[in-house]
Amino acid sequence: MPQNPLGDALHLAIASYHKCDFLLTWNCQNLANANKFAHIKRINNLLGLYLPTLITPLNYLEKCHEERPRFRENQNCPVRNFGAM
Repeated sequence: MPQNPLGDALHLAIASYHKCDFLLTWNCQNLANANKFAHIKRINNLLGLYLPTLITPLNYLEKCHEERPRFRENQNCPVRNFGAM
């Protein structure tokens, strides 16, 4: 997590509290990160909170622009829709 994770935590907390189906974020280092998803899921389960599906706009851009290869892979955000339950 970043040195000041308050923004990320608040973003996830609001989406969880309001039982949002999806949390759309560009934050691939912390929120939309497959390596951290299990930890986020575990914490939300322990707290009895809903866990939204964590996705990036790239999930939708690649569906809309499949003919444009630059949207298929992003070296900075290799994670795709890993939060589906």
